[in-house]
Amino acid sequence: MSRDAQPLAPGETVYLLTEVRDGERIHEIGTRARVLEDHGTVVVLHLFGSEAEIVTCPSDRVARAVEREVRGRVPRASGGWLRPTTV
Repeated sequence: MSRDAQPLAPGETVYLLTEVRDGERIHEIGTRARVLEDHGTVVVLHLFGSEAEIVTCPSDRVARAVEREVRGRVPRASGGWLRPTTV
């Protein structure tokens, strides 16, 4: 995220743009998190999932949920649906 943009708000949902290492664990790209604090170049995040935990990472390694959804849309193929064959 560019620092020219507005700072992340506490409670805002973001996604990781790169892998984030935290001790022995590596959190995958696309992991969803909630912002706890934004310190300018570093953000404190609460990661969602079965291994939920609190991590810090550079703010340029996260994207707002809205930004990710806009970039992440994949156009659907037009045309008919395939039906399973019966034997």
